Amino acid sequence: MDESTPWRNLGGIGLRFIDLVVRYAITFVVTLAALEAPLPADMRSVKDWPGLFVLIGVPSILISFAYGLASTRTGAAFRGRLAGLLFLPLWFLPFLGMPLIPVMGQLFFGLCVMRVPLLGPSQLRRQGRVALTAAVRGISRSSP
Repeated sequence: MDESTPWRNLGGIGLRFIDLVVRYAITFVVTLAALEAPLPADMRSVKDWPGLFVLIGVPSILISFAYGLASTRTGAAFRGRLAGLLFLPLWFLPFLGMPLIPVMGQLFFGLCVMRVPLLGPSQLRRQGRVALTAAVRGISRSSP
């Protein structure tokens, strides 16, 4: 294996990351649409969705991606732990008085929607970790 081999795997990792983001974004939009569907038109707050996505969605995507790369588990063992981790970005919801629908959206994503395993067969997961390690080392070497 030469030094350029890990870099070729970054394309596959990037595609899986994009797949993760698209799946999460669809789940997030459906969840918020379900949250606002019973509300009258004057109480709907579609303009607040980008802020909620930054507070909830971005950390959830990063947690899912990192856990997907680090975990060697598959199936229910992976999904159960991921669902538990996805509660972390929701810590502030009780203080805002929001209902449990966003929690159910996170659970649905973790238990049903996310691709498991994230990178496919174990060899690809190992290659993905090698590629990301090489990328981090390359970035840390190039920074002053």
